[in-house]
Amino acid sequence: MYTSGNESSTEGLLYPIESETREMKKLDGMWNFVRSDSNSPSQGIREKWYTDDLAHFRKTIGMPVPSSYNDITEDAALRDHVGTVWYDRKFFVPKAWSKGDDRVFIRFGSVHYDAIVWINGVQVAKHEIGHLPFEADVTKVLKYGAENRITVLCDNVLLQVTIPQGKVDNQAIDNGVELVQSYTFDFFNYAGIHRSVVLYTVPRVYIQDVAIHTSYEGDEGRIDYQVTISTNETENLQLTVKLYDRNGTHVSTNESEAKLQGTVVIPQVKLWWPYLMDPEPGYLYTMEITLGKAQSNEAPTETKDESVLDVYRMKVGIRTLRWNNSSFLINEKPIYFRGFGRHEDSDIRGKGLDLALLTKDFNLLKWVGANAYRTSHYPYSEESMQFADEHGIMIIDECPSVDTENYSQILLEKHKSSIEQLIHRDRNHPSVVMWSIANEPRTGKLDANAYFAAVAQYTKKLDPTRPITAAIAVNVNDDLAVSTKANKIRHVQTQTEQYRTSTYVQYSTTLQNPKSKI
Repeated sequence: MYTSGNESSTEGLLYPIESETREMKKLDGMWNFVRSDSNSPSQGIREKWYTDDLAHFRKTIGMPVPSSYNDITEDAALRDHVGTVWYDRKFFVPKAWSKGDDRVFIRFGSVHYDAIVWINGVQVAKHEIGHLPFEADVTKVLKYGAENRITVLCDNVLLQVTIPQGKVDNQAIDNGVELVQSYTFDFFNYAGIHRSVVLYTVPRVYIQDVAIHTSYEGDEGRIDYQVTISTNETENLQLTVKLYDRNGTHVSTNESEAKLQGTVVIPQVKLWWPYLMDPEPGYLYTMEITLGKAQSNEAPTETKDESVLDVYRMKVGIRTLRWNNSSFLINEKPIYFRGFGRHEDSDIRGKGLDLALLTKDFNLLKWVGANAYRTSHYPYSEESMQFADEHGIMIIDECPSVDTENYSQILLEKHKSSIEQLIHRDRNHPSVVMWSIANEPRTGKLDANAYFAAVAQYTKKLDPTRPITAAIAVNVNDDLAVSTKANKIRHVQTQTEQYRTSTYVQYSTTLQNPKSKI
């Protein structure tokens, strides 16, 4: 019933940083905001609100970014609004950014649910599925050393072919009808620009992506790395990868040419351990990746600065994962999960990123003695993942598929896309120890077997190094997603995981090789 081969693949999306070769400008702050009429969600598109200031079309209000828009005002109609809203703001781009061959990207950490972005009236990006980042090259549409305008359309409508699913119905009111959004999941459908908006520069030839795998033997650690750059012409390029410990001391170097891959070996390695399993939990190294021109004996020697094309730094933790019939092991030691299913929302700001709140949450996690949580029921912020790395908190990383039902090919493709984007974003985090492909799907339905077999197989293809889980909400005898009664799905096995705390018990199903279970 379900076909494969239509999977999309994201590119780039490294977390934005500043370095010797990169600059960054945040566009967080107060934006102008307009709510569309629910019965005319496409009015702004038809009237081309993106071609001028929103204030020229409608009366605007101030709206903080990042935040959910729902609870910012005292307007119940805005809190429960179904349909589109619009944001815009002005910003300047430094004139220096136009010099040389640098490229400029706009990057959104998350817009929920559907987004279209214009800069100076030109559409530059479109993205569906909230909670995940997207970016676009805007080099040619910016005005350098001058004022620019960015406009964002956000649509919060959830349908039977969105991830997560929902329904929209017409409800009679005194003067006509209004749209009513319904869904079966038990949290509020907060919407808006939820995470930071960033402009950043990269050189013409730059480090586009990094994938790592860590291991160790005895006291020696290893980081196998593969770097993707913005050109296929790598013959005259080389990478220098340096590793620095927590104190900033240089501990190892590796160089590679052409293939841009290699292994960094770390003597006397400090492993990444979960909280309370080591005096220094969450130990992270800084990995400095320098892309440069390969030195030729025949060519004149360039200075160090002239040969450097791009520099990118990222935190890495060195640890191994393994599981068998009785244990889940990190660094060959069995782990007992003590934690929660969290939510990423709070008063006023909704799902908007708040570093003070995030810091408090992690302090509470450690105070209560937890070492793990599940990102119920969607991907949390990249900053949250970084906090987990640094604090030694293990993450069961969940895609935004909640209460999935009415299975279809269109839904499957979006489900796969949400997983691909999630794994692409979070694969290098040592804190991420499992992928969760769904929360409480309606797996008693006949199509659940083929649908989740396709999802599980695709997830395993993307990352075979971590177990796959799903939180199952039906009786084990009624569950078809993992039942051998339903076409005897390969590589699927049911195992209940119980995370005991005073406030939360999570039951999940591990979809894994029949010889391996937690």
